[in-house]
Amino acid sequence: MNDSKHLLTAIKAWAAVAWADGKIVDAERLTMSAIISVAKISDEDRVIAMAWLDEPVKLDDLSLDRIPASERLHIYSVACGVAAMDKDIAAAERTFLDKLATALGVSADDAKKARTAAGL
Repeated sequence: MNDSKHLLTAIKAWAAVAWADGKIVDAERLTMSAIISVAKISDEDRVIAMAWLDEPVKLDDLSLDRIPASERLHIYSVACGVAAMDKDIAAAERTFLDKLATALGVSADDAKKARTAAGL
């Protein structure tokens, strides 16, 4: 992912997955913090991204049209990993992932493979 705005949008999508059940658990917060800290984004964008761990992010908050088609399945696959992180997959997280797949234009077959690979 070359463009920092694409990456920032991806990070926001992953934060939204973490918030899908209404809370961010320690494992999600630590992992998202690590991703944000090493991401190739500006310091200003890093501050913005870290704020997403303190305030809920929703699907409607995302500008998924910024994500190139070639990156969408990867974004979705990582989102599945974020949902699986706390090993307690809430129904709201599953619903969010279904909506995210649709919004990203990920096929049902590819979405199923990504969920399976993440242990969902």
